[in-house]
Amino acid sequence: MENTNKYLIVASDERSYLDLKNVVLELKKRNLPYFFLYSNSPSRLYPHIHLDDFSYDTNVEYTSITYKSKTLGFELPFKPNILLITNESWEPEKHILWEFKQWGCFVGCIENSSWLHNNIKTKLEIASRKQFPSNCIDVFFDHSEWCLETKKLAGWWSQKSVVTGNPKFDSLDLEDCSNEKIMVVYGSMEEELHPKMIKTYLDLNNKFKDWEIFYKPHPSELKDFPNDFNNIKVINSFEEYFNILKKSSFNIGLFSSVMYYPLILSKNVVFIDHSSSGVADELNLENFRGHEFNFWKNILNFASFDEFVAFISTEFISNTLERNNKMEKSISNNLVPLDKDCTFISKRSNNMEVLEYFDSFNDKKASERIINYFEHE
Repeated sequence: MENTNKYLIVASDERSYLDLKNVVLELKKRNLPYFFLYSNSPSRLYPHIHLDDFSYDTNVEYTSITYKSKTLGFELPFKPNILLITNESWEPEKHILWEFKQWGCFVGCIENSSWLHNNIKTKLEIASRKQFPSNCIDVFFDHSEWCLETKKLAGWWSQKSVVTGNPKFDSLDLEDCSNEKIMVVYGSMEEELHPKMIKTYLDLNNKFKDWEIFYKPHPSELKDFPNDFNNIKVINSFEEYFNILKKSSFNIGLFSSVMYYPLILSKNVVFIDHSSSGVADELNLENFRGHEFNFWKNILNFASFDEFVAFISTEFISNTLERNNKMEKSISNNLVPLDKDCTFISKRSNNMEVLEYFDSFNDKKASERIINYFEHE
């Protein structure tokens, strides 16, 4: 084992666990030494989690020689030379990243965000990742060429970005699906959209009384609006969601990363037009005056709003509009819009044409590519 790569993999909530568990299975299949530290509890409401809530899995037996980690607070059965994470800016990941970077680890990060859409916030987030802890990452693994190009347009700075597909999807069971009278309405991480998505659910529930309708909230919704889910059939875990999804006939929401699941299962996907969703224009600089500007001013050290405007640039906004319109056209041409008369009930979506936005391969081999990179590159 002396000249073999040794992997420490950290997942601190259900979403990260789903991103990484298939990579661990690939390591196990190849009999490569790993230590998987994880929590698969529902996704974090805050970017903090206590290490007491973690479990671990390893294929290496403990011997008299161990390696004590100050951050983890316990001993590892080997000294890792590769660290793989997903949320490098959250806790405890950033502290783990810092310690094991000092140990000499090569650090990989599977991008947790889909980067489907580009807007002003995308450019600001990309700029903020030029500093610690993101600048300690040696390689980033992206889901698709589209997602990587989104980041590049926003000023992505890392030369070590590799498109591998999304490992989360490698073990999806695509068999035994049915089309029952079930709909799933999807929430949004955008606070402004929460009332609209709840109203969509209630309107559909009132109109289709002989259907079973479920609501899949974004984790932030459960934190910010815990009292809004009375008399709503809320999906509480991924396992529950996937079982319901496989029996569903319609999946309704904004075009976001979670829509990959109904798309790959050939379910009808009904999209809510983002332009009519009531969200402030995400490419309108004037909407960033006040609280929004003050927030980013402190992170990126803007001296004035004019400096902020110059940083964003009219060229970026123009190019982003053109690119976003291209994707919106593809969505409109292939998926079914939600309309007030609910005509979607008699239409079919063309899923294959939009899957490439989420995953450049769709062959369930992303984990294999990630490990091949570490082992051969």
